[in-house]
Amino acid sequence: MKKRIVLSLAAIAATQLLAFPLQAQEQMSIGASGSGTGPYINGALMADTANKSQDAYRFSVQTTGGYRDNLGLVLADKVDIALTTLIDLEFAYNGRDEFGELSNKDDFKRLRYVFSFGAVPENFFVREDSGITTMDGIKGQPFNINVPSSFTYGMNLKLLEAADISVDSFDAGTVPTGKVFDEIQNKVFVGGSHVYQLGLASAQRLSATMPIRYLDIPETVFDKLNAEYFGLLVPYKIPANTYSGQTEEIETFGLAQVVFTDENADEEMIYQMTKSFWENLGELQESNTSFGGMTPELGAKDYGVPMHPGAIRYFKEIGAL
Repeated sequence: MKKRIVLSLAAIAATQLLAFPLQAQEQMSIGASGSGTGPYINGALMADTANKSQDAYRFSVQTTGGYRDNLGLVLADKVDIALTTLIDLEFAYNGRDEFGELSNKDDFKRLRYVFSFGAVPENFFVREDSGITTMDGIKGQPFNINVPSSFTYGMNLKLLEAADISVDSFDAGTVPTGKVFDEIQNKVFVGGSHVYQLGLASAQRLSATMPIRYLDIPETVFDKLNAEYFGLLVPYKIPANTYSGQTEEIETFGLAQVVFTDENADEEMIYQMTKSFWENLGELQESNTSFGGMTPELGAKDYGVPMHPGAIRYFKEIGAL
C-alpha cells in the first residue's frame, strides 16, 4: 500500500511538471515593417538568431506600418522592440521638426536606443535610355520621389533643395518603393529616388530587364543635406557590380538603422537580444548585406538618445563602451 502511494505521488508530480514547465519562455515581438520588406527580413533574422542563442525569451517579428509607425507602437506596448532609422529615433526623442509639434511629444522621451545594426543607401537611379547622367537631368521628366506621408519623400524634398532642383521643375511621382520598379519598367517614370537595401531583389530584377544607371550624389549636395539632419546621415558607397550593368562604384549616402525600445523594457531581455546579435554578427552578415561593415563600437556609438541599461551592460562587458 505504501508503495502504491509513493507511485501515485510521483505520477502527480510528473503531471504537474508537464503542465507547468519550470521556466516558460516569455514571448517578445520585434516591430519591423511590411511583410517581405528589407526591415521585415532584418527583424526575422534577428529574431531567429536570438531564439537560437538563448532559451528564456521567444522573439517573433511583426508586420507594421513602417519605421515611423514603430515609434508609437513601442510607446503603446504593442511591440517590445522595433527597428527604425537613427534620424527618426533621434528626431522623435529630441522633439525635432514635426515631432516637436505633437501633443504627446514628451512621450518620446521614454524611447531608448539599443544599438545600430547597419545602414541602408539612398538610391538615385534612372533608365539608361533617358540620357540622364546627373541629378539635374530629371528636370522636365517624370521622376518618382515616393509617397508624401513617407520619411523618404520628405528627405527627397530636402535632397532636391540641396541640389538646387525645384520640385516644380519635373513631374514628381508619388509611388511607394514597392511599386516603383514596375512603373519604371513600364516607362511611367524615367527613374526614382528611394531608400532600399543594398542588392534588393526588385532592383536587381529591374536592372536585369533594362539598362539602369545609378547616379552619384555630389559631396557638396550631401554636406548641405546632412546639415539639415544634424550630421546623422552617413557616407555610403554602392559597390561596383551590385546591379547588372553598374560597373562603377556609386557615391551616395545612407540612413543608419537602429534597434530601439522604451525605458520600461526588461533589462535581461534587452541584454540577451543585444548579445545574440553581436555574438552572431558574422553569420548575420553572410545572410544579409544590411549588416555589412558593422562593429560593436559602431553599434554602440552615442547619437544623443539614452541607451537602454540592458544594452549598456553588454557593451561594457565586451569593452565597446
